[in-house]
Amino acid sequence: MIPGDPNSGWSDPIGTFISLQLAVRILASGEAPRKVRLDEAVSALTSLIPQHFPKAIRKRAERVLSVREKLRRDHGSNLGSFPFDLLKPKECTALIQDIQSLYETCIFDMTKEIKDIVRPNNE
Repeated sequence: MIPGDPNSGWSDPIGTFISLQLAVRILASGEAPRKVRLDEAVSALTSLIPQHFPKAIRKRAERVLSVREKLRRDHGSNLGSFPFDLLKPKECTALIQDIQSLYETCIFDMTKEIKDIVRPNNE
């Protein structure tokens, strides 16, 4: 983080938060099969890159954001198809937990900034 950085290392804090929030909502909905929810949740994160996150969080972001490329590389998928159904149950669970953890980390990391917006000067 650069001293005096008003976004505390976040490239687009609000956009990142909204993308992560949408991904978590999709995963929690239970309205579609798990592979469909995973595809939709990861799709909600396609506008993000690891550099959008503060350095302390980038490793976790890289793990989540690289899953599509890994699937494409390992299973020869084309650009529009991601075989989330080929993930092992443990891999699916780990991906879901990583997305939720990244969202929670985002919330905790942004708490001070959000508090400053909602309650400036501790009002």
